Amino acid sequence: MSLPTIIATACFLRDKGKTLFVDYSVLHNHPIHDGKHAAPGGKVEASDNSLEEAASREVLEETNIRAYNLIYRGTVLFLNEKRTINGKPMKNNWEVYFYDCHNFDATDARPKEGNLVWVNDDNVLDLPLHEGDRVLWGWMQEYQEFKGEVMHEGDKLTEKRIISGRKLNS
Repeated sequence: MSLPTIIATACFLRDKGKTLFVDYSVLHNHPIHDGKHAAPGGKVEASDNSLEEAASREVLEETNIRAYNLIYRGTVLFLNEKRTINGKPMKNNWEVYFYDCHNFDATDARPKEGNLVWVNDDNVLDLPLHEGDRVLWGWMQEYQEFKGEVMHEGDKLTEKRIISGRKLNS
């Protein structure tokens, strides 16, 4: 039996070797990200005219930061047929479109779902991240654009694969 797939976006805001993450361990008991750090993002809505618009809207909703000129980086299909989070089975697969953004207005930045933390890119893997997000971060360091899949059984990563990708500096 295949789970329904939710289409979502996430955007990594980047500035001078640092990336913005939402720390979900403080202000919000998020059903998926509780206790973890993640890029701002969420479901694509029917009112969104494009995936890029959805990503910008999610950044604004979660951080009150206006993001401009997003750069598409890749898509990951999170196959959750056998995945659980905190012992609860996932109800959906997630197809997430990831973006980078270097052009944004953070003048009125404020947390809405968790603390906003700027993390040195070299220290991202020290954060409490989902295992699939660790894989994603590695792909973003290796590929200009990519399409991949990640699969879990329970809360353990069991499979990761790049379907297609264009390497950086190629």
